[in-house]
Amino acid sequence: MPDTIPASSVIHRLKNHIAIVVGFSELLLSECAPDDPKRADIEEVLKAAQAALAMMPEVDKCVRP
Repeated sequence: MPDTIPASSVIHRLKNHIAIVVGFSELLLSECAPDDPKRADIEEVLKAAQAALAMMPEVDKCVRP
């Protein structure tokens, strides 16, 4: 029987990885000029990462009895 990882551990690790994406996106934005052509792409990455973090409580409810 394979070892199983608790869902709460997976959710915690996933949140940590998403938080890194948020942090680096914010850092890149702070270093970007308002007219930088990459700015819109970085903003989209940040928006998606923030949405993923916002979904974590729902994911947590799905995996807990």
